[in-house]
Amino acid sequence: MPADPSPPWRRQLRAALDRLPASRRRSQRSLTPAAAAVLQASHHPEGPCTPLLDLASNDYLGLSRDPAVLQAAAAELQRSGLGAGSSRLVSGTRAVHLALEEALATWLERQRVLLFPSGYQANIAAVTALADRHSLVLADRLIHHSLLAGVRASGASLRRFIHNDLRDLEQRLRAARAHDPDQRLLVLVESLYSMEGTSPDLAATARLCQDHGALLIVDEAHALGILGDGGRGLSQALPPDLQAITLLSATFGKAFGSGGAFLAGDNLLGDWLLQHSGAYRYTTALAPPLAAGALAALERIQARPEQGAELIARARRWRDGLEAAGWPRPPGDGPILPLLVGQDADALNLQRRLEQAGLLTVAIRPPTVPEGSARLRLVLRQDLPGGSLQRLLTGLGPHPMPTPDAPTLQVIAMHGWSGEALHWKPWEQAFMARGWPWRSGERGYGDAAPRQPDWGPAGLRVVIAHSLGIHLLSQELLAAAEAVVLLASFGQFVPDGSSGRRLRTALEAMAAQLGDATSARVMLQTFLNEAAFPEAAELLPSGPADGPLGESQRQLLREDLDLLARCDGLPSGFPGGIPVLVVEAGEDRIVVPEARHQLRRDLERHGCRLHCLQLEGTGHCLLQPGVVGAVLEWLQTLVAP
Repeated sequence: MPADPSPPWRRQLRAALDRLPASRRRSQRSLTPAAAAVLQASHHPEGPCTPLLDLASNDYLGLSRDPAVLQAAAAELQRSGLGAGSSRLVSGTRAVHLALEEALATWLERQRVLLFPSGYQANIAAVTALADRHSLVLADRLIHHSLLAGVRASGASLRRFIHNDLRDLEQRLRAARAHDPDQRLLVLVESLYSMEGTSPDLAATARLCQDHGALLIVDEAHALGILGDGGRGLSQALPPDLQAITLLSATFGKAFGSGGAFLAGDNLLGDWLLQHSGAYRYTTALAPPLAAGALAALERIQARPEQGAELIARARRWRDGLEAAGWPRPPGDGPILPLLVGQDADALNLQRRLEQAGLLTVAIRPPTVPEGSARLRLVLRQDLPGGSLQRLLTGLGPHPMPTPDAPTLQVIAMHGWSGEALHWKPWEQAFMARGWPWRSGERGYGDAAPRQPDWGPAGLRVVIAHSLGIHLLSQELLAAAEAVVLLASFGQFVPDGSSGRRLRTALEAMAAQLGDATSARVMLQTFLNEAAFPEAAELLPSGPADGPLGESQRQLLREDLDLLARCDGLPSGFPGGIPVLVVEAGEDRIVVPEARHQLRRDLERHGCRLHCLQLEGTGHCLLQPGVVGAVLEWLQTLVAP
């Protein structure tokens, strides 16, 4: 076969695309179904195919087709033309831009509003205006990609906190302030998460930011027009004494039915963006017809301030209906209803089934959502016809997961190292999607004991433990387990005399060098980069790469080393004669072969029914693609009738 004459970069892109599984490939969707011939033959043998009922659009209030909105856009089109022709600072500003900015500022009680052509652009501008390479950004784990792009553009350090977990955020804020009292801290949250349907406790978040002197950006893209008093978003509900929200970001492409976006803040920030934001200064202004449409949409929202609450009430009825039909209740209260399915292929099959029923939904898969938590993202709109919920339930059919009468299981999960709790999120979502109760424990440090939930009243009792987590469970809780999943070696790391002493050597060296914080940091960073997993750097304390380790981080390292030294076999209370799944990375650079063999011998001596799963590649076993699905599949065999 002749050699491929393509340039190397083209071959690399083609090879990367070829490696993409079919269940992960994206395609553009249309209101006309992909299986038009099938729909036409079964429903309309004599005529054209009927468009699908759209259950995916973010046009929450149906304003994209509102006559007043369309008329305002058409009038501005005749008056100003299609495009602005240049940036706002050259000749792109029109009267409608100024009118829209003033109206929004008044409505939101903000001093200054600046318009942007897109929400992505506005979020990049927001972050780069408030953070630089000396700053630390603390972002919700599920924050929108545009805000992460802003962090990268700013050069700031990034730390992610567990989704909507104020305790995790508070710990990170406190540690950052202890590390550097003067460092600029920036917190990023959304008021309604577009793939989760959930909202944070925004008042408590703002209070934390105010207490720790952190700036706060709130992305109200999916909330504005729907949530809050008169649809003004959740930020408007904060107590008057809270001045912690530095910038609001929102778009016109959702509830406003138009296009473009804006940032709202005070006069100082408005002037700073005007003078320094390349994302604002060096782009063609928002198209005047879109600005006019957004202004008309704002007037429609102000004229009917109750319609957001009406949509939320309807969303509650949809959640009740889905739950009554046996499906997992979609989290949250707003118009976004994520129907958790679990695996990519199952979500795609369900999408196709609904399409054949004349309903447009979209299967949301990783990397947009965490591994094992593929879902259908259902969006409720004000203009959906009556009977839409029943059409959806009929199209979905019976829930494919275990019914309440079928054998089920319950899970207690425990991690072993600091910073790992956030990695359980996709696991929890996948298990809850199957109707299997999930409880996670928490590592205790210092005088604090590990937090361990109790077993529930019913269901096969399963422990899932990562790394050293199995050693942190109480003897009584562990002894009651009826099945165990061990991710990686759970402490069988480095037998004496082996060649695989990298982890213990690194920690011992760090313990010896705690007085030389810079060398210790470099050593740990090198180890994490070479022997662990891509996101491991997030476990490092905040601050520049050559900054000192805080005393709290030194103590964590001392206690991790102490725990590792005590974990040289199966913990006391490990049950015998039960099924055990051992999952390891195929090329684990931490666990040496002899440790693997010893683990299996110990389990066999306990009479355990051992099943081993070795994943491809190197890395953090808890995060490897496919591991959640593989564990679910194995557990299903235990509860199958």
